[in-house]
Amino acid sequence: MKKFVLAAAIASSLLLAGCSDKVDESTISNVVQSSQYEQPNLGITADTTPFEVKNLKIDKVLLDTKTDYKAKVTYDLVATKSLDQFKESMRKVAEQPAKENNASDQTKNDLGSALTSLKNNLSSEVMVVAYGAKYGDFKAGQVVDTISEEVSLKKVNDQWVKD
Repeated sequence: MKKFVLAAAIASSLLLAGCSDKVDESTISNVVQSSQYEQPNLGITADTTPFEVKNLKIDKVLLDTKTDYKAKVTYDLVATKSLDQFKESMRKVAEQPAKENNASDQTKNDLGSALTSLKNNLSSEVMVVAYGAKYGDFKAGQVVDTISEEVSLKKVNDQWVKD
């Protein structure tokens, strides 16, 4: 009987440990990817970002609680598309507001449309120039950088986000 109780206690402990939502390399990769290499306000989404976090390794855990996590990590930043492909995708993003407006909307909102279009074009060009200046004429599949950094996460609404 004692063996059965002990076995049940061990099994339930293992089950609960497996169900815990501890931070792992996959969690950190997803948070870093979405917080640093996707900027929806500039049109850089999961579809248009030219970079992906790969081969993330946790070098050292500095803090690990139920709501806070901090670690030193290293990862490769890999280009998912070339600089030219990124430039083309950003050009399409910049053109979207003009395509979405119909003629009556444009007459009502000419100034607003013009300012939005200018902002989108400027943001697109700035991002293309910035990435080109930092990483050169990168090609799809190329490791453009190996990054070592300290990552701080906070649990908000049962999800880990960058702190």
